[in-house]
Amino acid sequence: MRALVAVLLVCLTLQGYSQKDLKNKPLNEDSLRIESRQKLRGHLEILASDSFEGRCTATPGQKMAAAYIASEMEKYGLQQVAKDSNGHLSWFQSWPFAKRFGDKKKYEPYSENVMGVLPATVPSNDYVVISAHYDHLGIIRDTVYNGADDNGTGSSSLLELIRIYRDLTPIREKNILFLFFSGEEKGLLGSAYYAENPVIPLSATVCDINIDMVGRADSTHAADSNYVYVIGSDRISKKLDSLLHVANELHHPMELDYTYNDENDPQRLYERSDHYNFAKNGVPVAFFFSGLHPDYHRSTDDIEKINFDILYWRMMLVYRLANQIIQYPGKL
Repeated sequence: MRALVAVLLVCLTLQGYSQKDLKNKPLNEDSLRIESRQKLRGHLEILASDSFEGRCTATPGQKMAAAYIASEMEKYGLQQVAKDSNGHLSWFQSWPFAKRFGDKKKYEPYSENVMGVLPATVPSNDYVVISAHYDHLGIIRDTVYNGADDNGTGSSSLLELIRIYRDLTPIREKNILFLFFSGEEKGLLGSAYYAENPVIPLSATVCDINIDMVGRADSTHAADSNYVYVIGSDRISKKLDSLLHVANELHHPMELDYTYNDENDPQRLYERSDHYNFAKNGVPVAFFFSGLHPDYHRSTDDIEKINFDILYWRMMLVYRLANQIIQYPGKL
């Protein structure tokens, strides 16, 4: 009986705190930055290693990367939401892959999106998607294209965000779906399949925050790498863009460069990463990108050229933006 009374007293005490009080516990940025840089490097050393054979879609290397991502999700206690062909819960959403005409590579018939949910801590039917593609180009003429920046940096950031959310345990008013796509390099195929066969209804998807190539500085910002390109954040929802600016001012503000957000931009980057398949369906998106560089889609895109300090700060901007969205009442 005393034990029951004690439990009830604890519950009543917790109810006395506002969710805002619980959310706004300050981060120890110095220790977090040191630990996160180590974690980011550790993930990238694995994902961008020769043993993963460049992570080409529907090849053994991609499937090894998928298994590694799934093992990390399981370790950090995410919930499975996809289902396998037998209807059992799974980390993987398999989708059929057909190679392009003239492609001489040998492929498996299926590839996999990898996903897991960190549930809200209050009842919620809303989901914030944070996404990155984990595939790359594979082996070309006996040379491994490791794709450290493209998109080992985005995938490593997602894995570290899972750990940060689990360890910091903020009160979460919305669910978070961590979504790793394959098939991006083949034409956004994995995200297209997901948009046509969503595991979480698109009507329940508040937004997609997409991370693709965030570990380098381009020639425009060679003198100051404290920036990130922002694409799409104001196209569908102005509120999403305003929350981004709030998040950016909370700690370590960086330049938010909207150059590639111009609808007349010749690179058309708004249409070239996985967020686009959400945007086409009316889901608000924000795409974070650090720009093109001489190693883009070359075998020289290796881990030695990644700036882990700025990778950390870009990842934390995504974290702070996601927190703003999670706290925002309702849809954007």
